[in-house]
Amino acid sequence: MSVKNQDQDWHAEQVKAAIRMKGKTLAQLSREAGLSPDTMRNVLRCHIPRYEAIIANYLEVSPALIWPSRYSEVGKCRQLNG
Repeated sequence: MSVKNQDQDWHAEQVKAAIRMKGKTLAQLSREAGLSPDTMRNVLRCHIPRYEAIIANYLEVSPALIWPSRYSEVGKCRQLNG
């Protein structure tokens, strides 16, 4: 999945499309993680490192690639304000 500006987070629809293109849905990933089907969609608007890692692992990329605004330059989780 390519994003024009590497410093911008992927749009929520890009994240969902990338998951679908690999053959699953966000709800399926959520269920497989032992969560209710709609729980993991919260990651599309909130910083939740566990869910970000599940999605990134499925897509075989770093969470920092998908959500650079949520991570420091070394890929560690960064505290968000608000």
